[in-house]
Formats: sequence, structure tokens, C-alpha cells
Amino acid sequence: MRGLSIVLGALQAASRGICKNCIGLEGAKTKVGKMVKKLGMDLDAASICCEKPKADLQTRIDSLSKVAEELEVAEECECQKTAGNCKMGEGCFVNASVDLMKLVQ
Repeated sequence: MRGLSIVLGALQAASRGICKNCIGLEGAKTKVGKMVKKLGMDLDAASICCEKPKADLQTRIDSLSKVAEELEVAEECECQKTAGNCKMGEGCFVNASVDLMKLVQ
């Protein structure tokens, strides 16, 4: 969950700038949303002996899910690098954020 918090923070920052119009952000939002849903399903299937820790974890997952849903993405998206608007250089900040999540899973 810590990794998701970091990735969501990075995506929130990206959604406030030029990346808001980027198709990469739209894909990242979808991927992170799926990761949060899977985390919730895994928690439901987990055998945790005490209900309080499980409820606390579910509250955190619900919070992460809400943040993921609220990421602002423009209705019309295109690759900002292809459009000549991206100033990030070779890499894509949004895609790198999702790749970071793969490392901490």
C-alpha cells in the first residue's frame, strides 16, 4: 500500500500539469485503479484473525481507490511527446510512475 500511495501522489502531481492531457496518464489511472481493486480482493480473500486490522486496511484501500478515481484526466487525450508538448525528455514520468509500482508489489 505504501507503493500505491507514492504512485498516486506522483500521478496527482502529473495530472496538474501538461500530463493532464496525456494518454499515458489515462492508461496509468486505469492500471492503478485495477491494482487497488486487486488489493481489495486480496484482502477479502486473506485470512486475518482479527477483524479490526482488516477493517483498518480496507479503509486505507478505500481511500486509495477514491484518490485513484479522482485523478483528473482530460476528455481528449493524446501523447504529449508526439504532439511536441512534453518537456520530460526521453522518459515518460507517468509511465515511470506505474513502472515503480511494479517494483514494489
